[in-house]
Order: sequence, then structure tokens, then C-alpha cells
Amino acid sequence: MPKGKKRMRGNPVDQDELKQRLNLTVTPTGARGLEEIAQELGLKSKSELVDQIGRRRLIVSPNPVVEKDTEE
Repeated sequence: MPKGKKRMRGNPVDQDELKQRLNLTVTPTGARGLEEIAQELGLKSKSELVDQIGRRRLIVSPNPVVEKDTEE
């Protein structure tokens, strides 16, 4: 574990905060997409991706190249 990082009550500490459990429901396509984006950005997980978005370190904007989702 990197110096300065601690575990408290089984929860990893990041940015001097305990992580909070959050339950999200997404489609399999959405989950794969989140995993791919996380990997492309060099993040460890989908959870880290969501955390970075919530901290406003990553900005989310519509992609004009991708057509509106037309899942069956």
C-alpha cells in the first residue's frame, strides 16, 4: 500500500475521505463502456471513473459522433 494511504474499517481511504458505497444499475453495454473508458484513462476501475467524474476531475459531455442509443 502506498505511503500515506490507510485502510479504516475495511474501506480504502482516498483524498482523506472514507469511500462510501453507492449502488448503480446500468446496462451490460454501459458497464462495458465504463470499463473501457476507465482503462483508456489509466484508471483502476469503473468506481474510480465515477469518483473522478463526481469530483469534477473528468468532464462528461455528449459525443456528437455517436448516434442516439438505439438498443433493442
